[in-house]
Amino acid sequence: MWMVIGEQHGTPADPDERAAQFAHMAEVTRQSPGFVRGWWGADDDDQSLGHALVILDSLENARGLRRMVEENVTGVRLRIMEIGVAVPAS
Repeated sequence: MWMVIGEQHGTPADPDERAAQFAHMAEVTRQSPGFVRGWWGADDDDQSLGHALVILDSLENARGLRRMVEENVTGVRLRIMEIGVAVPAS
């Protein structure tokens, strides 16, 4: 599995606006081919900085998501990481 790690400035300060933005991002992303799971949230030290962690089933699908985001979102920094080890909660 592969993870797309995203970072973007401009997260709304208002908690309701932030929740709406993250919900929209999640709804768009979950329609991506190979989507497995995702998380969206604001940075603890800088609430205007948003983070996304999205698991996809293949490198091809992770690259496809990265391309889609880069074509449609400004000011975002994306990285792709291969998941080498996953540890379940005990």
